[in-house]
Amino acid sequence: MNKKLHLILLFILPIAVFGQLSESLNEMKADENPEYKNYEPLLFKATEYIFDNPVNRKSKEFISATQIVGFWMNRDTGMGTPTFGEFFTSLTNENQQQFLYTVAMINYGLDQKINHDRLLKCAKIDGQKYSEQDDVREVQLGGAKILLEYIGEKQNNVPINSKTEKYLKAYKKGKLDEIFFN
Repeated sequence: MNKKLHLILLFILPIAVFGQLSESLNEMKADENPEYKNYEPLLFKATEYIFDNPVNRKSKEFISATQIVGFWMNRDTGMGTPTFGEFFTSLTNENQQQFLYTVAMINYGLDQKINHDRLLKCAKIDGQKYSEQDDVREVQLGGAKILLEYIGEKQNNVPINSKTEKYLKAYKKGKLDEIFFN
């Protein structure tokens, strides 16, 4: 299949198959034995929806998107989410920042898998320190960039604390890579 057709199908198929996120969430919850491979396009669509829209805790679609992501967070998807490190701890869960960072890492990993044919497993490799593995670092940094882009836009309604502000400033100056793992 040619690459353009493949990309078009990746974007049209989830919309055609899953419809609105709220409807898709109900279908997924009703599935007695949901298999991740069948819902991966929906999960990617949900993460994209979250970062394409301001936080709106009253929006049925926004809530559905976060519930779809939450549903798969503690299940085997074949990709780990490295939720640790100085950047992660600079975020507060009081404003859902840690949750949004986790969503951003999931989004980054799925984008790499779906759009670039790269599987970043973020699974422990014998003989290597997990926090120093290339895939772990790439997913953490890629997710941080997605999150910082999102919270850097005031209309997205995500308050930022002073600890995270240093990362946002570095990101805006193109220097996030320099401070992220220090």
